[in-house]
Amino acid sequence: MSNIQLYNGNCLEVMDNLIQQGIKVDLIITDPPYGVGYKNQYYDDSEDAVIRQIYHWLQSMYHVLKEDSYLAMFVGVKNLDHWLVNAKITGWNFKNIIATRSFNNGAKRAPNNFGFQFQPILLFSKGKGHTFNNVDFIPTSKEWFNDKRNKNPNPYTYEYPNWIKTEWAFGTAKNSIKHNHPNEKNVDLIEFLVKVLSNKDDIVFDPFMGSGSSGIACKRCERDFIGVDINKELVEVAKERIEK
Repeated sequence: MSNIQLYNGNCLEVMDNLIQQGIKVDLIITDPPYGVGYKNQYYDDSEDAVIRQIYHWLQSMYHVLKEDSYLAMFVGVKNLDHWLVNAKITGWNFKNIIATRSFNNGAKRAPNNFGFQFQPILLFSKGKGHTFNNVDFIPTSKEWFNDKRNKNPNPYTYEYPNWIKTEWAFGTAKNSIKHNHPNEKNVDLIEFLVKVLSNKDDIVFDPFMGSGSSGIACKRCERDFIGVDINKELVEVAKERIEK
């Protein structure tokens, strides 16, 4: 049975406490603020405020993660460059950008720009990164599965493209507003990432857990979970959703 720990507070302080206690986690999956000026009473979501914090967030996440483990992070398109630059400075090994789509994000149509339907997930490793787990995701074609030249036929390819075209193509959830979060993440997609990037009974950490989608995914996958959010109302929502 999964061990679930939820904290209401500043994630930097929680990570400092974990480091002081010698606690290391096996995977970090998170969705930090995008710096788009989302109005709330708990933190400053202005672009400048978020950019100033990126280095510190990445540095603390690096120290709390085990060697050869992964960080999978949903980020906003406009600040993507700041995450990449600061990740390199703080020691992360950039692996890939996973491309998903978002449901209606409320962005107005710009006369001089493309839309913002792209929801990127940055994948980093601390060190080289361990071998991925095989997870049933993309079926092998019937032709190749039954082909005599296929010496090791499997019903699934165990290959993972960085553009996700299945029913999990959406990184965001349809019912975001229902759970009091403007950018709630798709639990099925997170569950897939948890299975690929970690093992049963591993500790998964989310320093910006919002309404708890990552915690639900971990409970489904029999992983231990440590979640943090500075919004006390969302922590209560997360607790209720995970318990259900």
